[in-house]
Amino acid sequence: MGLWRRLAWIVAVLVASLAPVAVPASGQSIMERLITPGLLSAGHARLESQCDSCHSSFRKEAQNGKCLACHKGIATDLATGSHFHGKFAPARGTCKACHSEHKGRAAGLIRFSRIGFNHAFTDFALTGAHARVDCAGCHGTVHNYRGVPRDCASCHARKDPHRGQLGRACQTCHTSAAWKPVQGFNHAATGFALTGQHRAAACLSCHAGQRWKGLGTGCAACHARDDAHRGSRGANCAQCHTTAGWKQASFDHASTGFPLLGGHAEAACAACHGAGNANRHPARTCISCHARDDAHKGQNGTDCASCHNPRSWKQTSFDHDRMTGFALRGVHRTTRCEACHVQPPKVASPPVTCFGCHARDDVHKGANGMDCGRCHTAVSWKSSSFNHDTMTGFPLAGAHARARCEDCHGTSGLRSATAVECVSCHAKDDVHAGRLGKDCARCHDSTAWKGRVRFDHDLTRFPLLGRHAAQPCTVCHADRTFASKGTACQDCHADLHHAGTLGQPAQCRTCHTASDWRAWRFDHDQATSFKLTGKHQGLICSACHKRPGDPAQLGARCVDCHRRNDPHRGGFGEDCERCHVTTGFREILMNSKR
Repeated sequence: MGLWRRLAWIVAVLVASLAPVAVPASGQSIMERLITPGLLSAGHARLESQCDSCHSSFRKEAQNGKCLACHKGIATDLATGSHFHGKFAPARGTCKACHSEHKGRAAGLIRFSRIGFNHAFTDFALTGAHARVDCAGCHGTVHNYRGVPRDCASCHARKDPHRGQLGRACQTCHTSAAWKPVQGFNHAATGFALTGQHRAAACLSCHAGQRWKGLGTGCAACHARDDAHRGSRGANCAQCHTTAGWKQASFDHASTGFPLLGGHAEAACAACHGAGNANRHPARTCISCHARDDAHKGQNGTDCASCHNPRSWKQTSFDHDRMTGFALRGVHRTTRCEACHVQPPKVASPPVTCFGCHARDDVHKGANGMDCGRCHTAVSWKSSSFNHDTMTGFPLAGAHARARCEDCHGTSGLRSATAVECVSCHAKDDVHAGRLGKDCARCHDSTAWKGRVRFDHDLTRFPLLGRHAAQPCTVCHADRTFASKGTACQDCHADLHHAGTLGQPAQCRTCHTASDWRAWRFDHDQATSFKLTGKHQGLICSACHKRPGDPAQLGARCVDCHRRNDPHRGGFGEDCERCHVTTGFREILMNSKR
């Protein structure tokens, strides 16, 4: 029998076997149902019986034209080089490279991930705050991409605080970097140029209630409530003030015979003249204004200028080093006078010994005597000249050098002896709870309690190789007992991925190494009697090994795995390999010898 006669006979048998089957509502012919690779997606379901809507017989190159004939918007994008399909080079290839059909009704035609999408390939590059907005904020949760408008007002109309009074061209004043502050608007075009503090003022501080027209341009129009003079100086504020600062007046106070120097130049006018300039000619002596500020309560007289000057009330010209027998050194020089002079100097002088003033500050509670100067200086109370390395038998190294004295010596005084073994201080810090003994120095040093462990795991029955070497100890030794956990993979790694389908207990080392769990190596052709050929190559293990058990017990016949896929439903027996090969289920090889 010739080849063509045999093929005709096969087609006749197949047609005869399928003839009683009812024609589905889609209207496909028997031959169409024979050759179709699967159902169309829901979006193309209406074309199920119209193959020529998307395909041209024996002309694959015509398929793109069929797609673009329906999707005219995409065709325009490709022709004009606009939108995503026109700008993204891979999108200018064949449509089916990205949009696969015949995957079933539930399959999606658009294989698209919003994560990491480069929006620059569209006609709207994401800049500023737009780059941080979730995709659904503009596109919603469905595939709405081409129909989204690009003008500001289309998205932000509901958030427009101006309620449309300033039009829809938001970009005139705002940018995508941030809705606030406003940039780009030229206020000088309104006839009122913004200078000084006006430039930094918020828009609504003048345009309250979104009022943009009919505002006065005189100072008093906005600042009448801020007028400290309450109108007594008139409404022409610009005579003395400028927009650089409300408190920066151009009035020359020296013309009154009392130049404003030092702190006086920074004082508010009302501080001396009272509210509304009620006191137009205040007295000029220090005590007349500063009697309430006199920390000496008048005990040092009324001639404040003998020690103080206008530059700073706290900066005195009194020379403590020269005029007393106690030169001020270190922190004493920056200490307030009343900190030592609790009583006026004429009543009682403070002590000149360290302990005389600092007895309450002595953390040793007198246990180290009263000669503070042996260890401390006036530069800093916490800076001690005591040398622990040379004056004791315990040099301070690592973290010990940064520890406070009382951390080890407590509050009983530095003269009390302290044990030098690690555990004497760190027993409470021992995460092993004493189970590894008291010799902490076997693994730890004083540089850092954590991260400087000297234990060599390679000297145990389980050297740390690959990924194991980078793991913190507690990943395996969570209970911190550091006892042996076993050396088999399954002692730490539960077989969650294969779930027992490759044998129990799991022999992880057969395929995996410690270098990388995912870099497995298993040669199915050499290690088993079932060589992987054709479509079997590249399958994941679970495609065949689905149930727990010994993999060697799986059958090697086609029907053992593909019984449910048999379109003949057993009509041609179970010896599938008589006609089929592993390179493709649809590739039929008639073996006349069988």
